[in-house]
Amino acid sequence: MLVIVKKVKALYTEYGIKSVTMDDVAHELSISKKTLYQHFADKKDYRKRQIDFSSILNNKVNAIEELFLYYKLQIRIIRDHKSSFDYDLKKYYPDIFNHFHVIKRERILDSIRKNLIKGKKEGLFRPDLNEDVITRLNLMRIEGIIHSGIFTTEETVSPDMFLEVYKYHMYGIVSEKGRKILENNLNKLNRV
Repeated sequence: MLVIVKKVKALYTEYGIKSVTMDDVAHELSISKKTLYQHFADKKDYRKRQIDFSSILNNKVNAIEELFLYYKLQIRIIRDHKSSFDYDLKKYYPDIFNHFHVIKRERILDSIRKNLIKGKKEGLFRPDLNEDVITRLNLMRIEGIIHSGIFTTEETVSPDMFLEVYKYHMYGIVSEKGRKILENNLNKLNRV
């Protein structure tokens, strides 16, 4: 089932939701439509399936290393992102779009907050930072960059810009101990 969901996501991302049919999916997977309909009622059903990327993170790493893993994941998402996917989802399936927007926001907020708490406990982040405020500021910054109109679409998805935004966030939250670790490993972000 996960193979089907991944393939459909790739098709939706590449060609847009509206233009991909169940026939296209069945053909791409080399299965019959009957087999496909045994797993999914219709196109909307694909979007209800969740793929959890949190398993990528290893709890044995420190909070800064965890942010590096998030960074690498986000760069891959930025590189693979196609605006036609978002456009089609919002236009043709607004309820699903809104549902996933809420879920995405909750997951981002939760992961940011957990990372900040972890970093404070490890002494890598400033002990005086307010994780609730920083969590919401970080999400606001991310959404503001995307939706403000100040940056072009090309700039918004540029790895160079994303690196600057990431460093901006990191330097604002690290302690002296964390700053040393960050600066010793910053070159890892440039190699992504």
